[in-house]
Amino acid sequence: MLDLIRPLAKHLVFPFVVLHERSSTLRHLAEMEKTQFLSSEKIKELQIIRMRELLKHAYKNCPFYTKRFDQHGFKPDKFYCLDDIRALPVLTKKEIQQNRDTMKARNLPNDLLVPNKTGGSTGSPLHFYLNADRLFSRQAATFRHNRWAGWDIGIKTASLWGSREDISGLQHFKVRARNFLLDRRIVLDTSSITPEKLAEFKIRLKRYKPALYIAYANAMYLYARYLKQNSSSDHHRPSAIITSAELLDSHQRQLIESVFECRVFDRYGSRETSVIASECEKHTGLHIGAECFLLEFVKDNKPVNPGEYGKIIITDLLNFGMPFIRYQIEDAGVPSGESCSCGRGLPIMKMAAGRVTDFLVTPERKIISGASLTIYLVANTPGVAQAQIVQESIDEIVLRIVKGDNFGEQSLAYLRTEFPKFFGPTMRYRLEFVDSIPLEASGKYRFSISKVDPAEIF
Repeated sequence: MLDLIRPLAKHLVFPFVVLHERSSTLRHLAEMEKTQFLSSEKIKELQIIRMRELLKHAYKNCPFYTKRFDQHGFKPDKFYCLDDIRALPVLTKKEIQQNRDTMKARNLPNDLLVPNKTGGSTGSPLHFYLNADRLFSRQAATFRHNRWAGWDIGIKTASLWGSREDISGLQHFKVRARNFLLDRRIVLDTSSITPEKLAEFKIRLKRYKPALYIAYANAMYLYARYLKQNSSSDHHRPSAIITSAELLDSHQRQLIESVFECRVFDRYGSRETSVIASECEKHTGLHIGAECFLLEFVKDNKPVNPGEYGKIIITDLLNFGMPFIRYQIEDAGVPSGESCSCGRGLPIMKMAAGRVTDFLVTPERKIISGASLTIYLVANTPGVAQAQIVQESIDEIVLRIVKGDNFGEQSLAYLRTEFPKFFGPTMRYRLEFVDSIPLEASGKYRFSISKVDPAEIF
């Protein structure tokens, strides 16, 4: 069937929205489409230029960095090569939580700073700011990465996502009108999963016929497994699937690609940064968006060699509203050191130990996404410095909490009210206050741990 809305969305609606919003998305996108094919050396030269500009800005306009640079004798105008940045210490989440106001740029008024927050996949919610242009460059980077999977403006998509805000937002008339004419996506709520809900997914996807799925990795795997176990062959098949938010293992990829008869394009990103790295059509690893970021892979505070596991330290080269310089994002990866036959000069990495969030199961046999809980339960609870959810049995959960400065009766009242909305009225829970939450052997915090196998539910 001829899709008449697609060319309308791409050539008329989107340009109008860009003009109306005074967006720089198209400018950034056109630039990124060119810079991705620069040589690796030219990309490094671009990183040096942007890093030097960011460092000078941070030193002049952000009190936190003025003090930090002075304490370590770091001179932004003496920055000549990427290795020079290692003279600065890494930036931790705790430092950001404690110094948010002094990390903001003083030369930008508050109405030009856009607030954002992480869910805290490691159990530590983080509030931060972006300058407006960074929103547009993030959107452009997402567009470019999506194009590698065959997406373009106006194409219909489906998001299998644990974001309740995305779903509730689509109820507003203006949002629905924009979605119909431009964004053209349906959002399938994977914050909780039941066989009945997966059956509904099948019906909605078959009716809507999106060209592309964008999904939490574990949710996509559960849906694929549901279709296979129910011997369903009449389900909708997209042209490609993008997975994100959680680590995708080879077994999950194999099943998803087998069931949907298309390729999976894995992705690495975060709320703090948006898309960091994605697979291209060659699937040889994840291309880092190096025009926007500098990624370091370190072990024992030293850079690792290509092919070796290291903790990821990231600098966002384009966020001038609240710079993140050498931010320890609490993920781990492996730098490749190899080039890709696609011709892009963007460096390649692989994930070694991504965010680990188990699914949890309610007494009513619903499966709850650990990733969605980080955004909609923990991040919104006042005064939680860090948290971990442990499911001991089908009807009991332990919530371990490291108290922050503002934790109190309001926090407890919020949990009493919100907890049943996720887990139902019969789930028992108890709070366990701890001084710290230990790391896994991989060096990661594990936000949710389930001792109940979700596979038993289906």
